[in-house]
Amino acid sequence: MATIPLGLYLWKRIHEVGIRSIMGLPGDFQLQLLDYIYDVPGLEWMGNANELNAAYAADGYSRAKGTPGCVVTTHGVGELSALNGVAGSHAEQVKVIHVVGQTTRPMQKNRLMIHHSIGFDPDHRIYSKMSEPARCAAAELAEVSDMTEAVQEIDRVIRKCFVQSKPVYIFVPLDMVAEQVPASRLDTKIDLSMPSDARSEEEAVNAVIEALQQATNPTGFVDTLIHRHDARVEAQALLQKLNVPVSSSIMGKGLYDETLPNWIGVYNGTISPAGVKDTMETSDVVVVIGNLPSDTNSGGFTRKIPKERSIEINPQSVVVKGKTFPNIWMKPFLNRLLPAIKNLTISHPPSDPALTNGIHTNDHGALHITQAWIWPRIAAWLRPGDMLLADTGTAAFGFTDTRFPADLSFQTQSYYGSIGWATPAALGAAAARREQQRAREEEKKEKEKENAAGQSSAGATSSSNSSSRGGRTVLVTGDGSFQLTIGEVGTMVARGLAPLIFVINNAGYTIERVIHGAHAGYNDISPYRFAHVLPLFGMDDAQAAANFRCVRTKAEMEAVLEDGAFEGQPGVKVVEVVMEKIDAPRRLVQQVGTRGAEQVKKMEEAGFVQ
Repeated sequence: MATIPLGLYLWKRIHEVGIRSIMGLPGDFQLQLLDYIYDVPGLEWMGNANELNAAYAADGYSRAKGTPGCVVTTHGVGELSALNGVAGSHAEQVKVIHVVGQTTRPMQKNRLMIHHSIGFDPDHRIYSKMSEPARCAAAELAEVSDMTEAVQEIDRVIRKCFVQSKPVYIFVPLDMVAEQVPASRLDTKIDLSMPSDARSEEEAVNAVIEALQQATNPTGFVDTLIHRHDARVEAQALLQKLNVPVSSSIMGKGLYDETLPNWIGVYNGTISPAGVKDTMETSDVVVVIGNLPSDTNSGGFTRKIPKERSIEINPQSVVVKGKTFPNIWMKPFLNRLLPAIKNLTISHPPSDPALTNGIHTNDHGALHITQAWIWPRIAAWLRPGDMLLADTGTAAFGFTDTRFPADLSFQTQSYYGSIGWATPAALGAAAARREQQRAREEEKKEKEKENAAGQSSAGATSSSNSSSRGGRTVLVTGDGSFQLTIGEVGTMVARGLAPLIFVINNAGYTIERVIHGAHAGYNDISPYRFAHVLPLFGMDDAQAAANFRCVRTKAEMEAVLEDGAFEGQPGVKVVEVVMEKIDAPRRLVQQVGTRGAEQVKKMEEAGFVQ
């Protein structure tokens, strides 16, 4: 029987499910494991500035590509450094595979005081207990009875990552990396199908159709878990077929085509535009798909969609007017529901495009760049196929009332809210999108060869879904957030990635200033000279000068946005956007204002005007 090393088996399985870039840092308990990456054609070691950044990058990679991101760390110090990033992926249901190189089994058994351990009688797997709440499954290979069970465990948790759309851990003791396992197991692909209950699906389909037939004023609502569970295309098709007014949460922006006439805007409870709020709250049936109802994603829990007048299509259940149909997975359910509504006729009033008018804030003809001006201006500059990442803070709330182009991916981490996430996430996203572009180019070449050989009469145009089309990777982050994880700009430069980064320089943590301590020193940050970022991280001085801009006025910002030569420069581009310290997006101020009258008064006294 042919065998291969366990380490090679692991990376072949990682490659099988679509992963190509491996995030992480080397450590002495996984160096031998890393060697086998180079034995799998198509896998690339990315390498990061630290383990937390690596976990953020794996998160961004997954959001961009739909496959899991993969991060590799070493025993103890490495895995704990990554834990915050993995916890964010768990909170927001992002697929991540965290591979941890552990101490050898004899070291664990004898509780040796090996470096990176804790105490005089150390439990080497105490770190595994710490990460347990941040994962949906783990393969503890030190506990298996034989190597056949080891590969079964690897396959089991990789499948679990897809089914649950949450992080999983694979713990690999150093002395197991070169152990031999049956190579023939690779001949059978990992089953990635969703385990939906067919009977429960059928009952839920009938209940949904009955509820829609009885509705007189139905609407739709989309949220971010649609994206996590790969159901964007199906959700779009369902709501477009129903042709009801459709809104979203902040995190759900862009999931429904905002250029369609039945898109009405973001519904965020009491802080929503009046027309959107009225439309949603007077609806007798709301089709809710992929809801993530955190405080920051629901207008401080003021969104009103009661169960008795909603159809909830969740990742693993459907709830129709309060009745739950369990063991149903979102994507297969939507695929089953779509043909069932083919001939369904429902009553509803026409959508009113005027509902999307959003906020009209008068910035008094200011020449400098204001919060009221910048977000709609960037939104208007975006193109179909772009991916926009906004860090926690002003950027996440600033885009609320803008209209995105079709086929745009918008990603923010508004629930977990770990500032600094977006820069490494943009690295991971840029890597994933480059892989997708390369795959499209290879597909096109193959089709051209087939056509030239007369083997195919089909056109040579790629048949990829719209979610994988080419476009720019755009990051908008604050100066404070950028400082936390700025080291990944070095990885972008080293790996030849080319995101476009807008850094909002407003002298500190604006979102915290809005909440408390508007003029307090603890919300200030050490000023960076952002012009030096690119050469600091290894970019040639001449290229770095060509790839950096600093703008202070609307006219200067307009010039950058219209500068095709700047956008076309190779490598990372950085635009420093200088703005006033006491200025914030109106929706952010309103969100914080839901805390009560005392909070509103505090913001007014500070200079943040609602």
